[in-house]
Amino acid sequence: MRSRVTFFNGQQAAQLKKRGLINPHAILTSNINGLVDNYLTGVFLASDDRLLYANGRLAEMFGYTQQEMLRITAPQLVHPEDMEIFRQETRRRLSGERNSMRWIRGLRKDGSVFYFETQADMITYRGKPALMGTLMDTTSMKQADDFSTENDVRYQRLIKYLPEPIIVQDGDTIIYINNAAMKLLGAETQEQLLYQCVGSLVHPDERLAAAERVSAVMQSDDPLEFVESKLIGLDGETIDVEASSTRIHNFLGRRIVVQTVYRDIRERKRAEEALVNSEKLSVAGQMAAGIAHEIRNPLASLKGFSQLLKKKFDKHHDYFDIMLAELDRINEIVQEFMALAKPQANQLFGHYDLIRILHAVMTLLETQAIMNNVELCIKLNETADTSIYCDENQIKQVFINLLKNAIEAMPSGGRIEIELRAHREGEVTILIKDQGIGIPTELIDKLGGPFYTTKSSGTGLGLMICNRIVQAHQGEMSFASESGLGTTVTVVLPLAGSRATEKAKVTAGAAQA
Repeated sequence: MRSRVTFFNGQQAAQLKKRGLINPHAILTSNINGLVDNYLTGVFLASDDRLLYANGRLAEMFGYTQQEMLRITAPQLVHPEDMEIFRQETRRRLSGERNSMRWIRGLRKDGSVFYFETQADMITYRGKPALMGTLMDTTSMKQADDFSTENDVRYQRLIKYLPEPIIVQDGDTIIYINNAAMKLLGAETQEQLLYQCVGSLVHPDERLAAAERVSAVMQSDDPLEFVESKLIGLDGETIDVEASSTRIHNFLGRRIVVQTVYRDIRERKRAEEALVNSEKLSVAGQMAAGIAHEIRNPLASLKGFSQLLKKKFDKHHDYFDIMLAELDRINEIVQEFMALAKPQANQLFGHYDLIRILHAVMTLLETQAIMNNVELCIKLNETADTSIYCDENQIKQVFINLLKNAIEAMPSGGRIEIELRAHREGEVTILIKDQGIGIPTELIDKLGGPFYTTKSSGTGLGLMICNRIVQAHQGEMSFASESGLGTTVTVVLPLAGSRATEKAKVTAGAAQA
């Protein structure tokens, strides 16, 4: 129901009362008029873009007298750029809504600008709809809000290009992410991550611990120490990180949010794993040297006496053949131990053509490949530089071992492709692809480790020796495989004249010395 309101000043109310034309309610209204006239907040009654009443405080805000305010229309009091918003909000209120109007710019008589906020209700005045409400100068509040926003912008600019990944979250929701964090998680735009749940980026094994850290950091302004954790990139890759969280106040209009700084530690963990493997290799080499030394002498005696006994006895030669074959197998294992113990022995480094080395290896293994119904195929990049500085025999040993493994992985036959291609500047890549039974993905990282093998009769030393030889030549060796889909071995070697080759020369010279 709309209210009916009429305002009288004190003199008008007295004259009307004397003439008997006003009732006590009207006198009460005139007293209210006197009250709001001195109210500290602007009070107004408006209809059709005109003020029907303005108290003293409202007139003071705009720099006019009360009488002048009643002769002014709304466009003279509202900044032109805010006029459309002002009219829209006015229409909403006249339709019965009670929304407050914030951050509207007002124009004073002297042309200066200030911000105001209004609250008004629709009433009926002289049979027509009107708005009656209050207006408050919010310039200082707007300045404080702008200052806070400016601080937020400065903060975002500050951390945007920091090298360490940073994510800011409100509860479980991401509200800011810097460029380094986008790169870490594999995002091209902020929109891919903003307003997503933080938990979806944390590895399932770490979600409970991450939630506990956020809960703990909300209790204090002191940052948490860095702890290891795991994230999941947008491509599904697991990312090893260190994380430290702290709470910050009044960011993007939110009272308290949590900022987390991450450190990508994948390279460090790989270096640590390499160091552990290096220590394993060292221990394995020392053990291999001791075992080989202890076995070779009695092995020679066993083989000699077995051959002698075979000549003296006319029967059971098949037994002696089995014994001699097994002794030869033991001897091969001892040779592998010796190579593992001293892979640098008798190194003869020089400049060799990698294509010629590969053709020589293929010739050696051609008979074994034919017997196993395996086709060897080599693909060459005719423009690629294939000159490398190496110990030819050791590099041959690497490819012999890799190709033998590929042949043995295809008991029913198949095709092995050897592809030579240019890699990064100063390096050449050799890919050996088979169509064998493949290796489970979870076991690939163990290949080349001490005494690890997927073959029932293997020792695990072959790939380990290959790995050591390739590393001694400042190269890299890696594996890619899936069960039933074959295996690809990638060997990267430095070309002759590259910086890595010079390092290999120094290493080789030290070993020979």
